[in-house]
Amino acid sequence: MAGNSHTNLRAVNGEGHQVSLQHTSTDSPILPAENLKQLYAIDPALVDWVIKQTSEEAEHRRQQESRINVFVLIERMGGLVAGLLVSLFGISAGGYIILQGHDWAGVGICGTGLASIVSILVARQKANEKNNRANPAPSKPRRKPQPKK
Repeated sequence: MAGNSHTNLRAVNGEGHQVSLQHTSTDSPILPAENLKQLYAIDPALVDWVIKQTSEEAEHRRQQESRINVFVLIERMGGLVAGLLVSLFGISAGGYIILQGHDWAGVGICGTGLASIVSILVARQKANEKNNRANPAPSKPRRKPQPKK
């Protein structure tokens, strides 16, 4: 849903002169209807041009967001695969060292590899929780109950 922001300022000095300022901003992908009417009064072709440019920009933005989502997925999957390889290497190396008769050294290597992976996963989870608390998902506006007829 698009949000609008309206600002009206007015100042009057001691002599009765006044200055006023009006500003409207919107996060809608297209200009407000009043602005389109003003453009139409100047040149009717401008309205079609603005609508065409707006739709092209929206399509480009969607393509960029899709690309970004793919790259984020690749980055996350790459991190998971790298973590899996590191942990498997640590466990394999520790197991090999244990089989060579160095029990405590092998346990230390296995434990260090597992502890580092677990600590990274826990730290990541805490960071996600902190980020979710700092930027909660927007809630839907509450509707007033309608009286029964």
